[in-house]
Amino acid sequence: MNVPLRALTWAVRFFWIITIAFAITCVYSATFIRLNFGELTTDITEEAFTIIMPIILDNDGYYNIAHFNITTLITDNQNNHISQATTYIPNIPPQNQATVNHNISISLNQIIANEEYLFNDTNFTLHGIVQLKYANLIPFTFSGNNTIPWGAPLYNFTTDIPQYTPYNATHVTATVPISFQNHSPYFNLAGTIRIEIYNDRHELVGEGTTTLDAPPNTQYSGTIETIINTLAMTRSGQIRTYIETPMFNYGPMVMDYG
Repeated sequence: MNVPLRALTWAVRFFWIITIAFAITCVYSATFIRLNFGELTTDITEEAFTIIMPIILDNDGYYNIAHFNITTLITDNQNNHISQATTYIPNIPPQNQATVNHNISISLNQIIANEEYLFNDTNFTLHGIVQLKYANLIPFTFSGNNTIPWGAPLYNFTTDIPQYTPYNATHVTATVPISFQNHSPYFNLAGTIRIEIYNDRHELVGEGTTTLDAPPNTQYSGTIETIINTLAMTRSGQIRTYIETPMFNYGPMVMDYG
C-alpha cells in the first residue's frame, strides 16, 4: 500500500515543481513584453476627427500573448462620453512583434452640438485599459488616465457693431469686424463667414461674405462689408453670423446692437 501512496506523493511534488517552474518562467518571461506607441497622426473628414495611435507590441518572452485588448474612452469635464474605441489582437507568438493602429474618432456633429467645444478651451480625460492573457493562462490588466487639453477652434469669437461710411446719396457701406482665435492644434479652418444685418423691424437690410482662413493656433481678424439703403437703417438691430467650412457649418450666432 505504501508504493501507490509514495508514487502519488511524488506525482504531487512533481506537479507542484512543474507549476512553480512554469509560474517563475512566466513571470520572468513577462518582463520581456514591450508595449510602445508610435507617433500620433490625425485624419479629418466631414464626419469625424480621428486620432491614429500606432501600437507596437513586442513579445520577446517564451510564451504567446493571447486576447490582447486595448480600450480607450474619452470624457469631458462633465463626464460625458466623447469617444470610445477598442483594438483587439487575438494572438502574438513568442519572439514576434505586432503593430496595429488604434483609431480614436470624435464625431464633428457632437462637437458642433456642444458649443463649449467650439468656443471654449477645456480638458478631456483619456481613460485607457489594456488586457491580455499570457501563456493562454495568466490574465494581466493595466489601466490609467491622462488629461488631454482641448483647444477651441472658435475661441473668443467676436462680432463688433457695424461701422458706417457714405457710399452714395442713398446708401452707406456697413463694415462689420470679426475676430477669433483658433486654439485647436488640429483644425485648419477654411471656408467662409457670412453675415446678415437686420433692422429693429426684423427686416433684412444687408448681407455679406468673406473668406475664412485660420490655420491651427492662429489669430483671425477680418471684416465684412455690405451696402445698406439709408431708408432701411435703424439705430438698433441684429447681426446674424454663419460659419461655413467643409468640416462643419454653424450658425446663426446672433448679436444685438444699438
